[in-house]
Amino acid sequence: MTTPTTTRILPVITASAAATGALVGGTVAAVRSTIAVKEGRITSCEAAKTVATESAGTGLATAAGVAATGVLGLGGLAGLLGFTVVATGAKMLWDKAVPTALDNDSQKDLKPVAE
Repeated sequence: MTTPTTTRILPVITASAAATGALVGGTVAAVRSTIAVKEGRITSCEAAKTVATESAGTGLATAAGVAATGVLGLGGLAGLLGFTVVATGAKMLWDKAVPTALDNDSQKDLKPVAE
């Protein structure tokens, strides 16, 4: 019995997409967190937690989108729309379940540390 090519390579593609999504999400979070730390809105410890959380969430959301479109065999415009819907929904669920310091930093009254 032979295995279809899609079934064999989908886990590899999904893992690669997850790593790419985590890298992009972590980079964006690092930039936002660095600015927030410099403005005194969050601490450097909160910034590190935010980068890790956003990286994980974006990676998982990207993996979910790729896996869903791969399993359903969607391509072209339908694949792009399917990926977008699934990945966006997964990231929204992640953000609700795992809030970061940037989500509620407006409630803090931190002062910058004099260096």
